[in-house]
Amino acid sequence: MISASTWLYIVAAVAVASLTNSVSAVWAGGENRFSIWLPAMVVLSPIVFVTFGLVAARTGLAIAAGTVDALLIIVTIVIGLVFFREWTKTSALQYLGIGFSLIGICLMLFFPKANA
Repeated sequence: MISASTWLYIVAAVAVASLTNSVSAVWAGGENRFSIWLPAMVVLSPIVFVTFGLVAARTGLAIAAGTVDALLIIVTIVIGLVFFREWTKTSALQYLGIGFSLIGICLMLFFPKANA
């Protein structure tokens, strides 16, 4: 089972990465490529890799990648749907895919391989 401290690392990694994704979307959507969003991306980007590494050190690369990346996809989709109002661009099958991602996360985290 995943410890509470590992969950905190997972949440931090997903939060930093989703913030960075959102900042990069705002930066790319603006007209001024040298706006305040550019230095924000430069500062946040390395932190994404550091937080991911901290999760990988505790869970292993495969579980860290599956968990953090799947949660990042879901959180970024929610940000896009809610804050960027992209719900009209998302199909029912894409919502189904989000649901399958949630199922995958649960399977990875709550059903680890039993020690032999």
